[in-house]
Amino acid sequence: MSEKDLNRRKTVLLAEDDDSMRRYIEIILKTAGFDVLSSEDGLAAMETALNSHIDAVIADAMMPNMSGFDLCRMLRNDPAKRAVPFIILSGLDTPTESDHLADAYLLKGENLKEDLIKTLSKLFE
Repeated sequence: MSEKDLNRRKTVLLAEDDDSMRRYIEIILKTAGFDVLSSEDGLAAMETALNSHIDAVIADAMMPNMSGFDLCRMLRNDPAKRAVPFIILSGLDTPTESDHLADAYLLKGENLKEDLIKTLSKLFE
């Protein structure tokens, strides 16, 4: 079984408020063989996370209604979701102390596609 076949079975929850960035990341993930559930803000993502089977979460650091950091904190407090790998995406260069709840911190930039797939692969090992 190839790595792509293994990934096909994984569902990633994506929380990103910027429409074009959300669509870009959806394409990256779907092309890599992941199923994607998308939300336009942290509150909608929380509802999806609590009502769906998810294998990982990718969330923008700053979003309306609930930030990616708050989403991560809330999921870490839920016994059923606390072990779900969590990736924070940000345009900021330096992670803050609150970023350490997440499993990975990635910058939005020219290497996002490669960094995202490589990080997800590592988290699913």
